[in-house]
Amino acid sequence: MLTLIATACSKDDAPSEPPVGTNLPITLDCDYFNENPDVHLTDDPNAPVDYIITCDPKMSGDFIIDAGVVIAFESDAGLILGKYGNGIIQMNGTAEKPIILTGTQKDKGSWRGVQISSDNPANQMTYVTIEYAGQTGRGGWALQGSLIGTYGAVLEMNHCTVQHGHLIGFHWYNNSKSLTLSNSTFTGNDTPIKTSVNHINTIDGSSTYSGNVNDYIKLSANDVIRDVTFHKTDVPFLSVGFKPDNSAKRRFTFKPGATILMEAGSLIRFQNAFHYNHEIIMVGTAEDPITIKGKEDVAGYWDGIQIDYTTNPLNEIGFLDIANAGKTNGYPNGAILLRSGDLFLNMHDVNFIKCFEYGVSIESPSAINFSYNNLNLVNTPKLFSDWQGGEIIP
Repeated sequence: MLTLIATACSKDDAPSEPPVGTNLPITLDCDYFNENPDVHLTDDPNAPVDYIITCDPKMSGDFIIDAGVVIAFESDAGLILGKYGNGIIQMNGTAEKPIILTGTQKDKGSWRGVQISSDNPANQMTYVTIEYAGQTGRGGWALQGSLIGTYGAVLEMNHCTVQHGHLIGFHWYNNSKSLTLSNSTFTGNDTPIKTSVNHINTIDGSSTYSGNVNDYIKLSANDVIRDVTFHKTDVPFLSVGFKPDNSAKRRFTFKPGATILMEAGSLIRFQNAFHYNHEIIMVGTAEDPITIKGKEDVAGYWDGIQIDYTTNPLNEIGFLDIANAGKTNGYPNGAILLRSGDLFLNMHDVNFIKCFEYGVSIESPSAINFSYNNLNLVNTPKLFSDWQGGEIIP
């Protein structure tokens, strides 16, 4: 126990120096949580570690942690919050007194982590560090992540740190409800974040995501059900492709400097079964272009961008570097595919870099409203093709 107290939270592992004292931690087992549906944990300034949790209780009531609290979790321990209800989850530390959730062992995946499914709009985490979590498989959860949001979860997360996590640091599942994220740090994990395109609107430049084994924000395969914005971040997004669902018109916005890596054979499609006139606003700047490229620097590594059945006058692609796109097994094989005659697009200042054969393939060249200028080929053979692979000048 004395070894645990001495090593549970060092300066290297936490954003600020933990309290120094001699008091022993309080052990909380599942009997404690079963007897206390609402939990409020307070700081003992004379205890380097305030609490040790030995199990993974399923809580539906309120869960509140005061500033400065340090909790160490044993193996097979974690927190499942909001499992059967929407109790308030509030962990509000300060810059001077952060809340620290750590493991009794300082190894990736030494404890399970924190799982949230409460949809209470007051849920909040501020100045919280979660580290050495993410235990999965035998003895662990099926869901991956040090901090997990699922089953309708709602969370506002500010000035938090998720570090040294096994597999995924922060996993916000598509079936979660609402995420507000800012000024946080995800580092030392295998992968910093995995989430859906539907939850990327607040994943922006106010937070940092570098210093992990895999320095990218991994996106799961889900149809887009709301307007989404890709921001410029310090690591790229990694995508298996995406498209809107079939329920309504969506706006897709890509900010200057946004970078997306595409998995092999993936496709970004701005249409689905119905014609909702989706908006595509993909406009970088000369100094800060948008980049969409293959995860591997190989011509034809991913299929490309397909736009069809949208005559929205806001559709614009400009200052884009698109690389490694184009199908290698048939036509059309342009990096950008313009399908149907019902289409409006203003395209300018696009560099087609190491694409398989064509920059742009057009199904109905004489029918679409398509304007373009300053389209450049860089290690890409040809610019325009028809739908059957014949070279054209539209």
